[in-house]
This record gives sequence, structure tokens and C-alpha cells, in this order.
Amino acid sequence: MAQDAQLLELWQAAVGARAAVRERALLGQAPHSLPERNRLALQRYMELFGVDAELIGRCAQCGTAVEFTIDARHCVAALPAPGTHAADDDSQWHALDGRDDVPRFRLPTPEDLYALEGIDEPEAFADALLARCVEGDLPATAEAREAIGARMQALMPGATLDFSLRCPDCPHAWDAPLDPVDLLWRVLRARAERLLSDVALIAQRFGWCERDILALGPVRRAAYLQLAGG
Repeated sequence: MAQDAQLLELWQAAVGARAAVRERALLGQAPHSLPERNRLALQRYMELFGVDAELIGRCAQCGTAVEFTIDARHCVAALPAPGTHAADDDSQWHALDGRDDVPRFRLPTPEDLYALEGIDEPEAFADALLARCVEGDLPATAEAREAIGARMQALMPGATLDFSLRCPDCPHAWDAPLDPVDLLWRVLRARAERLLSDVALIAQRFGWCERDILALGPVRRAAYLQLAGG
């Protein structure tokens, strides 16, 4: 588990930065493929916060929130070993067998994700990502686009992570996607903002500096927060 000062230093390096810069700070290096990106993010999550990650999915049918916990070790173990997938040469063009009506395509890279930062709607993001990866125009039919997407996933296992969920209030079941980099950043940001709030309160009450407050450790810091009215 990371020390509090380390968390704040990592948060400072990542906050307000563009996606590519933020991910390089969070992961410690620039990933060359999407599976590697997922692996690095999960490994860094475990270094900072331990193996358990608490997540929430939302049923599309009735809106019920479904809480679940994942073990990051199992997620890493399920990823292919580095260098074992077909994305080792990201410039390689692929084609669908027997589908002359479908253009050739390459596999997406982390750089493609960075270029599409700001597109939040899932279908719009998927179409924009596919448009970057196909040779020529984007296929007109949804069936052709889905066929390319399925082939991409087969060629690059571990590029996406999904968890099967079932709503406790209705029969709906679905696969909930997880972006490990987004998980890492959300948890780090929440922890850092809480730390900064605690430091500010103790500093205001007792006049101590940030370094000394962080050096107290979580138990003693919690006691001083109580004394400070927090």
C-alpha cells in the first residue's frame, strides 16, 4: 500500500494533464498496446490500494445500482502474457475472410484512445475509434462494424475487460465494461482530495505543515481530525 505522500505526488503529476500525459504519470511508462495498458493500470492499482476494487454497475432496464468487488490479481492473471497477441505490430493490416465489402483494419492503440478524449457517448466513441482504424471509409452497416469489432477483440485478447452482472430487481443481465486506467485515476483522485481536506483541517487547527501531518499516519491523523472537529 502506498504512503500518503506518494499518493499526493502521483496525483499532482496527473491532475489537469491531457490523457496521454496523465496515463504516463499514473502507469510510469507509455503502454504500447491496450492489453499492456490494462495490465500496467491493474498492477499500479494493486501497488497503491491493494487487490480489491469496489465497483458499481447500473441496470439499463430498471436503473438499480449493482455493487460488486473484483480481485485485481485475477484480472491480471486473465490477461495474455506480454508479447503473445497479434497486436505486436500495430501497423499490420487485417481483413475479414470472405468479406470483400469490409475494408481492411488495424488494431487500436492507446494513442487512438488519447486522440478521442472528450467523446463520452459509447456509440459515438466506438464509431470514432473504428474510423481511425479502418482503411478508407467507415462501413455503412452496423453488421459490418460489429464484425470488425469482434475480429479486433479476437486478435487482441485483453484489450477490453467485462464483468457479467445480473440485476437483483429484474431479470436483466449484461456485461459491464471496466477501464482499469479510469478506475485507477478515480480512486487516486478521491483519496488525494480526502487527504488534502484532512491536511487542511489539521493545519488550520494546529498550525502544522503538510509533511508533519502526513507523517502522523492514518490512525493518529484520524484522532487529530476528531480533536479539530473533523
